[in-house]
Amino acid sequence: MLPLIDLHRHLEGSIRSSTFLDIARRDGHPFAKLGRPRDELVAHGAMGGLLPYLAKVDDRIGVIAGPDDWRRVAREAVEDAFNDGLDYVEFRFSPYFIRQQTGLAPEAVADAVAEGVAAGSEVTGLKVGLIATILRDLGPEAAVAQVSTFLTRREMFCGVDLAGNEAGYAADLFRPAFRAVRDAGLHITVHAGEAAGPESVRAAVRDLGAERIGHGVRSAEDPALMAELAAAGVTLEVALTSNIQTGAAPGYREHQIHALLAAGVPVTLNTDNPRVSDVTLSQEYALARHATGLTDEKVRTVAEQAVRAAFTDLRNPAART
Repeated sequence: MLPLIDLHRHLEGSIRSSTFLDIARRDGHPFAKLGRPRDELVAHGAMGGLLPYLAKVDDRIGVIAGPDDWRRVAREAVEDAFNDGLDYVEFRFSPYFIRQQTGLAPEAVADAVAEGVAAGSEVTGLKVGLIATILRDLGPEAAVAQVSTFLTRREMFCGVDLAGNEAGYAADLFRPAFRAVRDAGLHITVHAGEAAGPESVRAAVRDLGAERIGHGVRSAEDPALMAELAAAGVTLEVALTSNIQTGAAPGYREHQIHALLAAGVPVTLNTDNPRVSDVTLSQEYALARHATGLTDEKVRTVAEQAVRAAFTDLRNPAART
């Protein structure tokens, strides 16, 4: 019996397709009139790169326009995780990205999401952690402002994430923002080694103090980096299906997870964006066994590493298949 834990799940990529359509119809949004609306929201096979994949996550977020809508999608995301048998999940979301798409104040977004998560947890009993995501593309000064907003609700979050164009904005530019995160006692995870190479991962750890790396699969290109990650216990948040869809990994059987585990790098399995990738965490574990070819022993190692890497104390988690 293995604990089923998802540490890298974007709320924006977890919103049900049916909820998008329901809200769009209610509000008379043009999205409701599309002939095949689900095609706008779900990736089918390899997308030819990260940006086409992210378009499936981002482009229709404006449909989810009000605080009540964000309460709803957060509650539903918790229910979906519970229905898949999860023992713990960490949702990450960007209040500032949502502001860009909806005009809602970041504080209102954060409060609505927290309330929706609390409602879902009350019904299901599922333990949930929230991670606030900094938008890398807005630059380092804006990152400091984003952190300041997050810290007005310090008790809401277990960690802070950095996401966006890792190739265009070097990690060291964000040192001031993450110094404030560390000073506040929050955990740190950084997207790296997905659209950029091993140096992006090394910089996330050295310059920002990342305890976990979002994706990080290109670390496998640098044996010295893998040795550093293994020695430091930095955990990679791998998402098999998403990594293939974005082109970060060549395929299930050829996925870099084999090299990473062989090098002793802590690795976890995650969904990334379950709606977009059309996958559940239980399916990712099945794919790890049958498509990627991980042994039962390695699958158990991955599941146990998720317990240790969680930003909430899970030393005594319930176990499920």
